Amino acid sequence: MTFDFPEKKNALDQDARKEMERIVTQVRDDDRVRALLITGAGGTFCAGGDINTFAGSSPVAMRDRMKQQHRVTRMLYDLEKPVVAAVAGPAFGVGFNIALLADVILAAPSARFCQAYARVAIVPDGGGLYLLARTVGTQRAKAMFLTAQVIDAHEAHDLGIVHAIHEEDALDAEAAALATRLAEGPTRAFGLGKSMLNRGMDCDFATYLEIEATAEAHIMQTEDHREAVASFKEKRPPRFVGS
Repeated sequence: MTFDFPEKKNALDQDARKEMERIVTQVRDDDRVRALLITGAGGTFCAGGDINTFAGSSPVAMRDRMKQQHRVTRMLYDLEKPVVAAVAGPAFGVGFNIALLADVILAAPSARFCQAYARVAIVPDGGGLYLLARTVGTQRAKAMFLTAQVIDAHEAHDLGIVHAIHEEDALDAEAAALATRLAEGPTRAFGLGKSMLNRGMDCDFATYLEIEATAEAHIMQTEDHREAVASFKEKRPPRFVGS
């Protein structure tokens, strides 16, 4: 999924958000799609929301816009398939928060991250503060929002936001290689593991262990698990096809 609106630095209007929903729905529902790679064209990931398309909206229109955004946000958060974001240039506002919804963020040295909402006197959308606080901690997340601090790729790496930094001309290839490797992996185990981690952030330890037990009981009945065990015994690479 590539943001490609170079004339406005890949800022998202409502049509773009609806197209995101269509793509993510297809990814979720098509078993042949085993990973999602999110990128931006033209040296920019996503400069945020296109404020010209919603400034001055009525409360009803704004709520409808947010509900549509939240459908995409929730689908990406709950997606039981690997999600990789390749970030070059600005990932501001909702662009930052879309990147945070990925399981792995790769960045070029040009990457810049900013919760830019205070600049236009609005609050973060797309689950931004929820996701950011769980990555960098509550106090740092509040400071990043209040100051609209711009974080470069290396600081984002130090904070645990970015998994790895690759040179500008290598980023796309590295991200595609990672997404391909994950797509060739045990999708069911990846998906259940993601779900366990996400749910475990908001429950007590006993509840998490019950989630873990249920997931383990399920995953051991899948074709992926049987193939992994067979390949281990036969000393060959596994060939996962989904189940």
